[in-house]
Amino acid sequence: MQKVNITIITNVMKRTQIMLACALVLAFSGVTNLHATEEGLKEGKATIRAMHGSVEYFDNGTWLPAKPNMKFGPGIAIRTGADGVADLAVNGMSSAVRLTNNTVLRIPTMSYVGSDQEGDRTTMLNLESGSIIGNVKKITANSRYEIMTPHGVAGIRGTDFAVEVIRYDNINFRVTFSSISGVITVSAVVNGTTETRTLNTGMSWTIGEDVKRISPEYLEYLQRQIINLVMSMVPPGPIVSPRGPIILPPFIGGPPQGRPASQ
Repeated sequence: MQKVNITIITNVMKRTQIMLACALVLAFSGVTNLHATEEGLKEGKATIRAMHGSVEYFDNGTWLPAKPNMKFGPGIAIRTGADGVADLAVNGMSSAVRLTNNTVLRIPTMSYVGSDQEGDRTTMLNLESGSIIGNVKKITANSRYEIMTPHGVAGIRGTDFAVEVIRYDNINFRVTFSSISGVITVSAVVNGTTETRTLNTGMSWTIGEDVKRISPEYLEYLQRQIINLVMSMVPPGPIVSPRGPIILPPFIGGPPQGRPASQ
């Protein structure tokens, strides 16, 4: 019984520390208005714009096969298999996220005030395992875009980013945040202390280590993925014959999961 109590206390402390880190990121990004009581608050959607291989979504306690062009509301969980890749338009067209293979991503919050194309937005992603590559359009001062992991949270203000969570077991993770272009503010709890890092273009931070420069080869790889991701967000134009959904070809030659992200 004593061991169970210690485990519960430890888990509560970890969740509290992550919440404090999340609040610190918001303070650094200058976000003060969360729109919780604003009139006109609308629910955002996530859409699978392109996919390849095994991609599933969680519904009523079951993982089901996903299909291109499926739309999901807040609270959705999506995962990819060993051969799976999925490109999502998140919270309208304000951001695009690519899930690489063996990734589990939850999207607890998507909302906006104003039009579907403009206005203030609140977007929260929760990367449980695997890796994502993302493109966020420049957001308004009152908007909020966060990526939470088991060991840290990143605040995004319009940039290209990559986040990787390598899960060793239920309590041990290796979490790396990378800035492909732009600036990312990252906050995490390290040895019981909340630490914050600002990552400029081409820099990465594996929590518990020093900030490092991304290797040229890996940065080029990430930049190519961003280009492909943005292209998959462009809706097909008017053509004579109907065009089916975009199907992503399999990744060939990309760095394997667990590879060093920086040098």
